[in-house]
Amino acid sequence: MAQYSASVRRLLVSGLVDYLGAGLFLAFSVVYFTQLVGLTIAQVGLGMGAAGCVAMAAATPLGRLADRVGVRRMLVALHLVRAGGTAAYAVVGEFGGFVAAVTVVTVADQAIAALTQAFVGELADEEQRGRVMAAYRAIANIGISIGGPLGGLLTGASGRSAFQVTLLVNALAYLLTALLVRTIGRRGTPAPAPAPAPVRRSLALRDRRLLAFAGIDTVLQLWLPILNLGFPLWLIADGQVPRAWIGPLYAINTVLGVALMVPSARFTASVKAARRCQVAGAVALAAACLAFWASWFPVAIVVLTVGEIAVVAAAWTLSYALAPGERRAEYLAAFGMGRSFGRYVLGPLLVTGLLQAVGGLTWAILAALFCVAALATLVPGDPGT
Repeated sequence: MAQYSASVRRLLVSGLVDYLGAGLFLAFSVVYFTQLVGLTIAQVGLGMGAAGCVAMAAATPLGRLADRVGVRRMLVALHLVRAGGTAAYAVVGEFGGFVAAVTVVTVADQAIAALTQAFVGELADEEQRGRVMAAYRAIANIGISIGGPLGGLLTGASGRSAFQVTLLVNALAYLLTALLVRTIGRRGTPAPAPAPAPVRRSLALRDRRLLAFAGIDTVLQLWLPILNLGFPLWLIADGQVPRAWIGPLYAINTVLGVALMVPSARFTASVKAARRCQVAGAVALAAACLAFWASWFPVAIVVLTVGEIAVVAAAWTLSYALAPGERRAEYLAAFGMGRSFGRYVLGPLLVTGLLQAVGGLTWAILAALFCVAALATLVPGDPGT
C-alpha cells in the first residue's frame, strides 16, 4: 500500500475492519434469526426485502445530504448508525423489532457503499481512483474471508448468548470503523474540502445518461444472485456434482477476486477502456451462464468471476465520469440504486423464479440478458460528456 497516500491507506484499513465485522454477521445471520429469534424464513426474506426497498428510496437523499455536510462526516454518522442497528439485533425478539433493526442497518449499508466511492473520489486523483476502489474491494474480500470462519467459531457454542456476544463484537467493529474514518485527513493528511452546497432540487434522477448506464449495471449485477442462489440451487438440482463442491467453488471465486481485482483496474483507466471492459465482462457472464447450463461448474465459476471483476471495475470508472464533482455523492448514490436493485431485489426473484418455472432454460435466458446488456453498453452517449 506504499503507493497510496496516508489518507487512502487509512481508508483501506478502515475497510478491513468494516468487512471483518460484516463477515462475522454473514456467518450466522439466518441461523440466529430463524432458530433463536424464532422468525420464519419467509419473515426474514420479507423483512430484508422491505429494508432493501427503503434503502433504495433513501439512497439519493442521503447522497445529496452528504454533498451538503461533507462525505466523511456522513460516513462516520452512518457507520455509527449501523453499529447501533447491529447491536439492536442482540435484543430483537419479534418480527416488528427485526424489521426496524434490519431497515436501519440496510439503509446505512447501502448508503455507505456509494459514499465510500465518493470519498475515494475526494482522496485520490482521477487516474488512481479505479485502483483504490479495486484495492478496497480486495481488502473487503479478505475481511469477509477471515470474519466468516471466525464468526462460525465464535458461535460454535450453543445458546443465544454466544450469538449476542458475536453481534456486539460486530457492532464494535463498525464503531471502530467510524473512528478510523473520522481520523482520515488528520495528523498531517489534509482533509478534502467539502463541495459547495448544491441546490435542493435533485438532478441525478433526471439525468438520462446516468439512468441509462445504471439500468445496464442493474442487469450486470445479476452475477451476485447467480453466485449466491442460482449456482448452489442448480448444482443441487442437477445432481451430477456432489454438494461438497459448493464450498471449494466459492473459495475459487474469493481467491480469484482478491488476486485479480487490483490488476484489473488498469483495463478501466479511461471511459473508453471501461466501456470495452464492461462489454467483455457482460460476454463473460453470458458464457458463464452457458457453462452452468452444461454443468461445467469449475469453468463456470472461473468465467463468472472474471465477468464479475470486469463489470465491477468498469462501473467505478463510468459512474465517476457521470458524477459532477459538486454532486458526486448524490450521483454515485443514484447510480448505486441500480446496483442494489439488481443484486437484492430483481436478481433473487428472477433467478429463483426462473429456476422453478423453466429449470435449465434459466441459464439461456440469463445469458441472453447479459448479451443485451453488452450491446446496450455501446448505445448510451459518452458518460464523460
